[in-house]
Order: sequence, then C-alpha cells, then structure tokens
Amino acid sequence: MSLTLIARCVRGIEWILADEVARTEGTSQVRLGEREVTFTAARLTPRLLELRTADDLFLDIGTVSGLDHTRAALGLLPARLARLDVAGAVSRLGELRPLGRKPRFDVVASLAGKRNYNRYAVEDTAGAALGRVLGPGYVSRTPSATPAAAGGGQPRGPQPELTVRLFLRGEQLQAALRVAGRPLHRRAWKEHTGAGTLHPPMAAALARIARLPEGGTLLDPFCGDGTVAIELALLDPAARVVAADLDRDRLANTRANAASAGARLLLLRADAARSAVLPGTVDQIVTNPPWNRAVGAAGAVADGLDPLWRELPRLFGPRGRMCLIAEAELDTPGQLRRRGYTVDPVQNVRLAGRVSQILVAAPPGVEPLPLDAELLGWRQRAIKQGVLSHEGF
Repeated sequence: MSLTLIARCVRGIEWILADEVARTEGTSQVRLGEREVTFTAARLTPRLLELRTADDLFLDIGTVSGLDHTRAALGLLPARLARLDVAGAVSRLGELRPLGRKPRFDVVASLAGKRNYNRYAVEDTAGAALGRVLGPGYVSRTPSATPAAAGGGQPRGPQPELTVRLFLRGEQLQAALRVAGRPLHRRAWKEHTGAGTLHPPMAAALARIARLPEGGTLLDPFCGDGTVAIELALLDPAARVVAADLDRDRLANTRANAASAGARLLLLRADAARSAVLPGTVDQIVTNPPWNRAVGAAGAVADGLDPLWRELPRLFGPRGRMCLIAEAELDTPGQLRRRGYTVDPVQNVRLAGRVSQILVAAPPGVEPLPLDAELLGWRQRAIKQGVLSHEGF
C-alpha cells in the first residue's frame, strides 16, 4: 500500500518543491496545492528527510468531515478522529525513526476561516482523544499550559517525539504525522546567525533555480551567514561556490556554518560593488542583497545597489545569470529593466509575512543562461492549476 505525504512550503515556491519531490527516488503522483505538495511513496525513507525546499513533511493519516464553525464541532472531534488509523500511521513512522512505546506527543492545528473556537481548543480536544491510542504522553501547547512560551508555542521540558498535525478547512479535517523529529526547515548546521538571515528553504529554492548541469562558478556577494552559499554547495558539490561579504563577523558565521554542514566554499572579504573576483569568471550570482531593512548595506552600496548593478556585467562571461530575492515593494525588476537587464521570470513569494520576489536576470550584453526545462514545466503546471499566477499567487 502506498503512503500519501504532504510537504509544506513557503507560499510561491510550490513549483520548486514539486520539482524537487519529483526528482526524489521512490516518489510518484506529485500534486500541487497552495503552500503544499502532496505525493505518494511506497515507504518512508531517509531520502525524504532531505527535501531542502520543504518547510516540513507529514505522513497523511486521513480526512474526516462534518466539523463546522460552531463549538459543537469540538464535541464531535474525538469520534471523528477515532475513525482514522492513527496507530497504523505511527507504526509506519516507527520504521523510519525510533519512537517510544508510549511517545510524548503534541498536536498542532491550522484553522482556515472564522470559527467559534480557537486552535488551542482543537489541539487539546484532539490530544485527549488521541491519548486513548498513543498513551498519556500528550503535551499541550496552550498558553496557560506553557507559561514559558509566549502565545503557546514550544512546551517546557523534553520535546515531544511525535507531532500530530491537523489542517481544518471548511468542514473537513485532515490529520497527519510529522515525519522527522523536527521541522525540515531547521538546519542542524545553522548555528551562527545574525539579523536578516535567510530562511533556509528559500535559499534552497534559489539554489535549485540556479542549478547548472555542468557546475560552474557561483558567487554570493552578500553571503551573510552563508545560507545561500551553503545550499548551493550542498546541492552541487562539484560547483565552485564563492561566498563574499564585507562584514567580518558574518563571514565568520559563514565559515562556522559551512564547516558544520560539510560544505566547501571559497570565502572572500570584499565589497560587493568592488568585487575581488576576476572579470569574466562568474557563471551565476545567487544572493539575498541587503535592502536596508533588517540589515543595512555598507561599503559602495551603502546608499543603494546602483553600483552593484553597474559592476555585475564585468563579472560575467558571454553567458550568465543572476538569481536573487528582493522585497516586492522595491520594484527591483523594474529598476533592472530600466538599466537594460533581461528579467524573467519574476515570482512573488510570502516570506516572514511580507511579499518578496524571486527574480532571474542577466545584465546587458550577457546572454541569459536558460532555466531547467523540468523546473519551468512545474511552474507552468502551477500557473495552469491556479496555484500561482505569472508573477504572483
């Protein structure tokens, strides 16, 4: 019997996650949805825990209906959950990673639409009901039960071995188990960080867009804590990845994080607009520039990125590509086009509550490197299915 899995992601990169899932051995029936990609697999394997553009991964338990917006729905929830094979799902998860006979577990609920009850009421009602199957190890995330965590959040004491995830949309509730011991977006290697550090799955999405079959030289001129550069190096160990920054402390973070990740990087302390990289040697620039929000720009770009846009054509050979993320309200695509850059595609994403843009561009006089055809195919499917629009969502 095949298993159904749900990979959750940042809004706007569903197509990139779908491409990654489809390339993962043992997956099939890949389907796009808003903020998620569902697929099937014959069994749970460690390879599934290596999905880098996913925020999290869940094993589907099943769906029940008849839970409306009224408080009466809470009284129906235990009987509805009893219809699902929770024990069977836990047993299958135990084949991938060790679980105690009566594991500590928590419940995380997402509620769509207005309701006469909140997520904590759903979580505690479900936790009590699931305790009849899983044992007495339920750990509540309700604020009153977790005074050390503002607004609920992570419970005190040892962390739960198991997380039950509930997605309530309309009158339907979908139940699932987190496959890993913690969310996939939490990279073990990312221990040294500063302000404005990039969400790792977003960095991984940039890396997958930038992927070249023949490797090449990739530059992040604003490497910060190394998130983008490390994701580039892990995706393609044969690539020459150059991580540069003017801030000594952030370069030290990159060095430490790269060592923890086992990623091979060439580190440079350099002003992005006065690059120490030899002219004509860069195949791609992949970066998250400072936008003077969480992180202020310094050096030649302290007053804006114009010096960088003037510098970039010198770095590329006859062909090249730049992939970056920018806040949507800055209209970076328009700025670049007015300077003669070729910009395509542009994709809105929602990151940390703000709308940003992933954009791919090439300077004037540089022939844009083509994007991977399979990856673009998933983007077209997402647009056709209404998950995305050509620039938004």
